[in-house]
Formats: sequence, C-alpha cells, structure tokens
Amino acid sequence: MGKKRKEKKLYEERSKVETILGIGTKVEGDIFTKGSLRVEGRVKGYIKSEGDLYIGESGVLETKIEARKVIIAGTVTGDICALEKIEILPSGKLTGDIRTKSLKIEEGAVFIGSTKPLEDENYIDIDLSQEEAAADKES
Repeated sequence: MGKKRKEKKLYEERSKVETILGIGTKVEGDIFTKGSLRVEGRVKGYIKSEGDLYIGESGVLETKIEARKVIIAGTVTGDICALEKIEILPSGKLTGDIRTKSLKIEEGAVFIGSTKPLEDENYIDIDLSQEEAAADKES
C-alpha cells in the first residue's frame, strides 16, 4: 500500500502546474523541467518535462517537445513525444509528427503529420544536473 501511495503522490506532483509562461512572454531557447508547464506565450526551442505540458489558446510553439502528457489548445509546429497522452482540443493546431501511447483529437482540431505508438521502454527521464552542467559550459 505504501508503494501505491508514493506513486500517486509523485503523479500529483508532476500534474501540478508549477510554471506559467503568460501572454506576451517570448522564449527562445530550451526549457527543462521536472514539473508541469503551461504556455500562453511564444516558445521557440526545445521543451523537455517530466510533468505535463499545457499549451493555451494563445500559445504558439515552434519546438520539439518531450513530456508526460501534452494538451494543445494553441498552435504547435514541431515533433512531440508524450509518455502517456497527447490531446488536441478544438482550438488546437499541430503540425508535426507524434509518438505517444494515447491520442485524442477533438472535432475542430487540426493535425498535420504522422503518428507512431510509443513503446514502454521509451521513458522520458530528465537529469537536470546534467542539463544545467551543459548549459554552464556553454555560457
């Protein structure tokens, strides 16, 4: 019972949105996070998250994405790999290839690309210490 409780707590922690990039925010570069991220602004670069990624209606992303779950209400151009699920809402537009275990495309959504099932061994594991060390060397 202790193991299930621990797994549930970890799932809840990764589902909680810790970072919000609001309307008017523009990011050019890579984003790495252990938590969930909501984007309402513009991002050009690479996003890797152990949590969920929510792209709001005003969000515009030109990026490669790796996350646990990706929900798209805005516009995304780039490839996505989601460990659990990709969901494209009616206002969402995705141009790119996707890999995931579960895909939901709602009526009105736009998807241009190809899809491939994600195998269990393709787990997204982020070691931020290595990413931060690489970033420090570049600066």
